[in-house]
Amino acid sequence: MTPLAEMVPAMSDADLKALRANAERLSEDTSTVRSAAAAEIIPIIDAETARRAALAPATAAPKKRAPAKKKVVPVTGHQTALPAKTAAA
Repeated sequence: MTPLAEMVPAMSDADLKALRANAERLSEDTSTVRSAAAAEIIPIIDAETARRAALAPATAAPKKRAPAKKKVVPVTGHQTALPAKTAAA
């Protein structure tokens, strides 16, 4: 197993996607050694992607929304004024 193939399980999904795209691009050129290595790594990437898809939950749980905030009526008038009952006393 190549050193790159050993790192595949630790890669993120985005990294695997980018690696597969690059490996496909490199494997089209049949004249280089890199194309052979790229063609060798594609099945390993596909196997890891399939393994991760099998581990994913079958149905995603619906996301719960936060309850709507209640609207507060703005206070009018002078807020520090005392009520009429206590002012006369």
